[in-house]
Amino acid sequence: MRNPLLVLASILLCASVLFARQSANPDPGTSYHFRIESKLSLALQQYLRRSFDVLPRHGASRGLELIVLPEEVKAFENLSRGQGWKTRLLARGRPFREIAGLDPLAPDQRYFTANEIEKEIARLAGKFPSIAKKIDLSNIPGGSKTHGNRSIFALKVSDNVGKDEDEPALLMVAEHHARELNTPVIVLKAAERLLKAYTTDPVLKRVVDSREIYFVPCVNPDGTDYVWTNDNLWRKNRRNNGGGSFGVDNNRNYPFLWGRCGSSTRTRSQTYRGPSAGSEPENKTMMALHRMIRPEIYIDFHSFGREVLSTYAPCANVNTSVQGLLKRYIDDLRAPMSYRTRRPSASGEAPEWHWSDGGSLSFLIEIGTSFQPSFTITLQEEKRVWPGIKRILTNWRPARQGHVRSIAAQKPLEAEISYSPLLFLHGEKIRSRVRDGRYGLWLPIGTHRVSFSAQGYVSQTHTVTVKNFDEGKSLDIDLVPLMTQPTLTKTGSDKIGTKTQLDLSSPADAGEIYWIAISWGTSPGIPISGNRNLPLNLDSLFILSAQNNSLLLNNVGILAASGKVSAQFPIPPIAALVNFRVYFAGIILNTSYTGLVKNFSQSLSLTIRR
Repeated sequence: MRNPLLVLASILLCASVLFARQSANPDPGTSYHFRIESKLSLALQQYLRRSFDVLPRHGASRGLELIVLPEEVKAFENLSRGQGWKTRLLARGRPFREIAGLDPLAPDQRYFTANEIEKEIARLAGKFPSIAKKIDLSNIPGGSKTHGNRSIFALKVSDNVGKDEDEPALLMVAEHHARELNTPVIVLKAAERLLKAYTTDPVLKRVVDSREIYFVPCVNPDGTDYVWTNDNLWRKNRRNNGGGSFGVDNNRNYPFLWGRCGSSTRTRSQTYRGPSAGSEPENKTMMALHRMIRPEIYIDFHSFGREVLSTYAPCANVNTSVQGLLKRYIDDLRAPMSYRTRRPSASGEAPEWHWSDGGSLSFLIEIGTSFQPSFTITLQEEKRVWPGIKRILTNWRPARQGHVRSIAAQKPLEAEISYSPLLFLHGEKIRSRVRDGRYGLWLPIGTHRVSFSAQGYVSQTHTVTVKNFDEGKSLDIDLVPLMTQPTLTKTGSDKIGTKTQLDLSSPADAGEIYWIAISWGTSPGIPISGNRNLPLNLDSLFILSAQNNSLLLNNVGILAASGKVSAQFPIPPIAALVNFRVYFAGIILNTSYTGLVKNFSQSLSLTIRR
């Protein structure tokens, strides 16, 4: 029989050793993963979602799970005690490098660090140099380094990848939230699939040949590095907020409806929205990329939940026809992946801003059932998600697409596009791309009055009838510069056998070619370009007035420095012409304008008398 004193001594010795070990390892200061096992009312659940980082439910999981920052834990524990909740601490955040080496079944090192993401982009660009290119987004106009002085990198895929072509763009991104290590895998694998298929799949080859696709696997490299080195549950970027608080939730920092719902003003919160809208360098860089390429489609990968989220936050009112449009594409995307759908958690999220600041069809996809499952499971999820990505690439087309240009020398314009009846309720804007005037319109089925406007140009409105989604029909717009319209006046007699004087005045067009033309009528007129109609008909008189004859005198030439000229209309002494009416217009010509017509006056009528 063992000596009881020896047993007690051994217990005390073990306890002292354990205490010494704990004392030598102070609190790591990382995130807490709690489960509230008590039953909560819907109101309390909603309160927790507003106040803490509540994880999505999946499968048959019981209780509400949430991630609590060290600086939030006292408030959470006080709340739990006050409510009488039963809580369980499931895990503490640890360096992901440490977790990855513990167990063959645990997440492994095949996930990408921020540096490895850059290297993988470089590897793909090196393997497919004619159709893939690595881009440092900190170097684009408006781009920025992160708080940790890191760059965000993109992989551009296109047939002439070294050129900015006149082609629609598509933008696919991941890892706004640092702990979602499975999301860069989806983006990188999609890029690799597309590149490998270029020589074997004619359908995907056409995608690469006709589009510019940008893949951004990691929006938040500072946070990703912190996940690997300190806290695998870290979500935000690494802004120093002061007072020992760090980080802004990049996916709450976008300007559209910023701070309206689902985010926090507390710097210590996991959903802290930042000191101002669009304040973060990561957000500034992604917004700069968006404005540079104006993508027709924007897809943002997060984890987890196996859901395709609708575009608008719960606190935003949405036109019913726009709701129907977005639902059609959500259902079309989630069907091949067998995913569910729900509304986003907050305003200020990336897809909502990309839709509102240019008209990119934008969705957030929550992949998988955890942030960092085993890499094998993530590869299986990638196979599940790829059919949805492929459907986006090969099937989706805006109802109308084309260019907005100035009629002068066909200069591209960044135009604003609006609709009647009103489709948007929060100031959302559709814009064409600066470099080539390219635009795409995702329109609900029905008839719309679509207006195109640009500073310094006359606006245009077109009636557009959409009968089917993905019509992809072309509509090119030529806008006319705002300018003083030439004036044409007449003096003298209107009787047969006399002359009528026609005085053209257009001081802004001095030195340009002028032409005073005549016709028998003004309707339907002569279509020129850019929805413009010359107010004369293409008839025999009009054609004669372009030739050197006595029908009109001094009616073609170079406009003098004064911008004024006079022509004469000798009315033939023919009695049969009495009571006939003719029409005149002054036309300014310039070879750099589509249809050669730069400007023209209103029509002027003359009724011939005896």
